[in-house]
Amino acid sequence: MKRTVEFVFNIIGTATSLIMIVIGLVFLYLKDNKAYLEYLHSKWSESAVATTVDQMNQSGTLWILPGIIGIVLGIIAIILLKANSSPKLTGWLLIIVSVMICIISVFGFFPAMFFVIAGILALFRKPNVNKTQAIRK
Repeated sequence: MKRTVEFVFNIIGTATSLIMIVIGLVFLYLKDNKAYLEYLHSKWSESAVATTVDQMNQSGTLWILPGIIGIVLGIIAIILLKANSSPKLTGWLLIIVSVMICIISVFGFFPAMFFVIAGILALFRKPNVNKTQAIRK
């Protein structure tokens, strides 16, 4: 059975995870960028700058970690769906890891919603039965 819809949602979730990693890396890069820090120091107080840099460090990590998990999950799910050996296992894997991603970071909701849709489709989508197969049974 072709599982094109599951593939599409899986690929969108994986691409969203990649975007999350890029955003997290931008946060981590900016917190160490001298020009950006000078700009902050010229506009804000020292305590505000320290708080902002600390939040950027935490935000970068909270964007990167679910992104990495999402990319790994997406690749594993694509391989399992391509083999079409166990769509039920793949569906549960997608749903469980999506919940895990959301627990780790609220930002993980973005790829998780695509993974959950793909997981539900993989769980409940029935394989097509040919008319000749149905008559033989």
